[in-house]
Amino acid sequence: MTLAEARIYVIAPARLRAGRLADLIATLGADVVQLRDRDLPRDALLAEARACAAAARDAGVLFIVNDDAELAREAGADGVHLGQGDGSIADARRVMDGGIVGRTTRGGDALARAIAEGADYVSVSPVYATATHPTRSPVGLDVVAAAARAATIPWFALGGIDERRAFRVRAVGADRLAVVRAVTEAADPAAVVRALRAALTARPRVLSVAGSDSGGGAGLQADSKAISRAGGFPLTAVTAVTAQDTTGVHAVHAVPPGFVRRQIRVVAADIGLDAVKTGMLGSAATIEIVAAELAAFDPSDEIPIVVDPVMRAEAGSSLLEAGGDDAYRHLLLPLATVITPNLYEAQALADIDADDAELLARTLHDRHGCAVIVTGGHGATAADVLCTAAGRVVRLPGVRLPNATTHGAGCTHSATLAARLAAGDDLEIAATYAKAIATSAVRCGLPYGMGAGPVDVTAT
Repeated sequence: MTLAEARIYVIAPARLRAGRLADLIATLGADVVQLRDRDLPRDALLAEARACAAAARDAGVLFIVNDDAELAREAGADGVHLGQGDGSIADARRVMDGGIVGRTTRGGDALARAIAEGADYVSVSPVYATATHPTRSPVGLDVVAAAARAATIPWFALGGIDERRAFRVRAVGADRLAVVRAVTEAADPAAVVRALRAALTARPRVLSVAGSDSGGGAGLQADSKAISRAGGFPLTAVTAVTAQDTTGVHAVHAVPPGFVRRQIRVVAADIGLDAVKTGMLGSAATIEIVAAELAAFDPSDEIPIVVDPVMRAEAGSSLLEAGGDDAYRHLLLPLATVITPNLYEAQALADIDADDAELLARTLHDRHGCAVIVTGGHGATAADVLCTAAGRVVRLPGVRLPNATTHGAGCTHSATLAARLAAGDDLEIAATYAKAIATSAVRCGLPYGMGAGPVDVTAT
């Protein structure tokens, strides 16, 4: 096993719930094992380290000793892991006469310093609050996503990660996990390691809460195609079934709000979520239900919520009952990470009759606290106007295409945006990508029907 190949790193004391660490290494299934046991006297710790080193060599596993380079050398370990206050990497490497040296970081500047100092690998921790280090505040998933973009050496996400959270951490870009209690307290630690490894093959899980389009161009159908195209795994909660074609919406059969709630709950509880995108909700009652479910999410999961406030179809048919505007304003927009109204939807939500997309974006941001993208499909220019959560306005340029194949462009944009946020992209990067994909989907649209033909995101 080489460090570059390593994916699962287990940190454990000499004795786990399931038995002695040295006896478990052969069947544990981890790629790297670190002995960290502050309760043993040095002689006993050295004896356990030597036993672990021998077992690791036989199993083809890397063995690391925590903090003490001298003990790592005496034990015949592959390396040592240093905390922020445990001396220099160069000194540790000299003591060991080579070998692997890792460093604890909180990401960001500490990660950059460790790389500059010559660390062979780093941990980014704690991702979540942990009982191991209760006084250390969690760094959160934004730091994990930033590490995925910036790190040039192997790095392991560490802290509070269990079998459920492994999927969430993987979604934002971590492809190596380090764990403590999830394994040390398990009755079957090898099964936990297998589950963690399986999570590293997963795609981000993106839930679309929206209506079904029988014409296939918009709604859940467009969302599912766009989420897949952007690298995510689409999940759905159906809010309505429409009899719809390229010329308009001919009939709507609303799904009872309680059943919408049931769909969201069972999917979230069993499969888990890395982002949510809402589309056609149809009524104030459904908006209320959806908002309540989103508000109940664990805040530490930091699930991005993209609200596409669908009010009417491309052909002009109304898709929102009376009272829906207020329900959006009071219940759903304050929960959103970002909202993606077109010009007309932004005017309705802001209650401002103006074509100034920047004014509308700033107004909605100031009132509701979310980031806002006023999409450019109906404005004087084709640019999207993004107002970030911090209030910074960015124009994302675009081109006005002559194509009539625009049905589903808005759904494609917001679903793509949700999938990229789920994968840990910065909002501006995700918004730029989503605009490019939506524009390409219009360009590649299909000449079906007598009205606005459907976009084709699968051809981009």
